Amino acid sequence: MTHHPRDKGIFLAEVRRRHTLCRAHFELTLSVPEFPHAAPGQFLQVLCREPARTDIAAASPEFARACPAEAPMLRRPFSIGGLRRPGRAVEIDILGRVVGPGTAFLDARRPGDRVDLLGPLGRPFSMPSSGHLAILVAGGIGLPPIRWQAEILAHRGVSAVAVVGAQSRDLLPISLVESPSSAGTPTFCAEEFSGHGVPLAVTTDDGTCGLRGRVTDALEPLLRSGRPAAHPRVFACGPEPMLRAVAALCARHGVVCELAMERVMACGMGTCQSCVIPVHDASRESGWRYALCCTEGPVFLGDRVRWDL
Repeated sequence: MTHHPRDKGIFLAEVRRRHTLCRAHFELTLSVPEFPHAAPGQFLQVLCREPARTDIAAASPEFARACPAEAPMLRRPFSIGGLRRPGRAVEIDILGRVVGPGTAFLDARRPGDRVDLLGPLGRPFSMPSSGHLAILVAGGIGLPPIRWQAEILAHRGVSAVAVVGAQSRDLLPISLVESPSSAGTPTFCAEEFSGHGVPLAVTTDDGTCGLRGRVTDALEPLLRSGRPAAHPRVFACGPEPMLRAVAALCARHGVVCELAMERVMACGMGTCQSCVIPVHDASRESGWRYALCCTEGPVFLGDRVRWDL
């Protein structure tokens, strides 16, 4: 009998590592015996409460103990921040910021704890050829798919540069190292990018680290001075206002951009119809329609999104 691997599934993972990235962000490394092929831009739906045994009815006392009244019933979406297959196990990285009881539950996980995962889900970033220059842009908690994209591109020999921004230095979810340059001004590198030979530009809204401003303030010089022969392509993930600004900037420079949109996804598989994004559609009389972020995305071309709705 021929074995056909699943393209997605439900997996009970064990926490291998947990560490704090900055004042507000944490990272979990989860281990599962097997996991389907996945790519940067795809995401997981994570159960943010103690997993109940699947052979126990929902009305049972054990299920009730695992699901107290304040525990989130719906899964939460998390971009995959990295995936490795060391030996027989599969390690998956997810990053989070505590904003409610679900993320607080994950933040409290420690090695040996179990976490229930559904995935991989969604449409990933494309993989440009070695003739392109990939410009990777991350804002805040939009870092996970961007740092994983940097790793994959490096393995494939694609040149890349990265821009990472946050409100302030203590909200940058990267292992930042500062060193003086020959000009006397500080330069920065982060293991997440320097380990793959990807140059990094840092921006903060308040100027406490790197360039004072938004990620677009660092992106525009890269687009303006870009080498035509490099065929730049932008990959971005972060808050929606940031993605809208990135899309507008890329449109002005005639550069294709792919955006990993952030939406709260209740099911992650197109059933609940809750994560809609307006997109251009010439086949419709209105010229647009709603697309589901979880199935048609979360990665969309920047010029496909209708930003005025």
